Amino acid sequence: MRIAVVCNDTRGGVQPYVALARGLREAGHAVTAIAPEDLLPMFDAAGVRGAALEGSVEAVMRASQGVAEKGALAAMRFGAAQMERLLPRWTRATLEACEGTRAEVITGGIGGSLLARGVAERMGVPFVETHLQPLDAPTDAYPGPLFGSVPRWLGAVGMHASHRLSSLALWTPFRGPVRRARRAVLGLDGDEAPLTTPVLYGFSRRVVPVPDEGPRRRHVTGYWVTADEAWRAPAALQDFLARGGDVVSIGFGSMSSADAKATTALVLDAVRRAGVRAVLLQGWGGIEADGARDDVYVADAMPHTWLFPRVAAVVHHGGAGTTGAALRAGVPAVVVPFMMDQVFWGGRVAALGVGPEPVSRRRLTAARLAEALRRAVGDGAMRSRAAALGEALRAEDGVGNAVAVFNAMARS
Repeated sequence: MRIAVVCNDTRGGVQPYVALARGLREAGHAVTAIAPEDLLPMFDAAGVRGAALEGSVEAVMRASQGVAEKGALAAMRFGAAQMERLLPRWTRATLEACEGTRAEVITGGIGGSLLARGVAERMGVPFVETHLQPLDAPTDAYPGPLFGSVPRWLGAVGMHASHRLSSLALWTPFRGPVRRARRAVLGLDGDEAPLTTPVLYGFSRRVVPVPDEGPRRRHVTGYWVTADEAWRAPAALQDFLARGGDVVSIGFGSMSSADAKATTALVLDAVRRAGVRAVLLQGWGGIEADGARDDVYVADAMPHTWLFPRVAAVVHHGGAGTTGAALRAGVPAVVVPFMMDQVFWGGRVAALGVGPEPVSRRRLTAARLAEALRRAVGDGAMRSRAAALGEALRAEDGVGNAVAVFNAMARS
């Protein structure tokens, strides 16, 4: 089957689709990835051919002046403005790539849906949602992904309502740009028709118990992960980790900061107060560390699949991909959510007992981070729960389960 995998996100939001695309290719499908041009090399390294979406996600995030620190509303406005400007060109590039490869199925998550549902409609082929968040899966077992905390007094009704509100908050800001791109580029009027195809979720039921009932078949496959076999750790990093004592990983991924130096000073103060050593991942501008210290190793980035199992705890921003990597590593996580679904993932980590309560970026202080670090590395029961959950998650074959769904579609 000829499959187009469309993903338009940050690095952490694209990496799971690299694993999915690779799995589909290895199963014999002809796969084309459509992704931001600065992230397309990840697909090349996985042996998946690709087509580029104009622009650099990293450059946009670095130039956003720390919009992620201002909360979900500011981030949504920023994203909608970017979409208004670029969506027609991205939609045209997606159409050309899908028509050029004669795609029989198009798939993607949130970013992919905005570009490709209309393309699938124009071509008359199925669009299959492959999400990293529990979208359109209402239940009272957990809140909607954009409403990570719901007051207990609202009960089951509030939980269910939070899912509906999540969908409205997620899609409404982009409805205008999408509708205009559908008309101008694809020659389609109105909004997309409701989907009837199965929906796949690239996480584990052990983490989010998505309900089975619903108008469409839901497949919770497990995480989509591929190992970075070619990566080799520098000798200095291996020496740093081998010294003994508690070492933690701290990084906020694609979340940039309006004052990265101040954020770094806060983090370093917390490391000193907690009495741990740290690997600082500078990411896309959230942390900016200068010089070397005996208790800190600084890197721009490195594969989470390599680093996380080798540290005592992980501090991260709560992105879906990073959360999955930390959970699979089997170590406690301290989540510092900035925006969007990150609050939700921080809440799931705490609910599972594999990390302390999340500390939002707006409320982050050196004292709060130090206390969370002390608990993450010192709570034996929490560490045991994290290790057990990680072992169970690593035993799941998320990519294989997802590929099986596409194989069934190819046979039908």
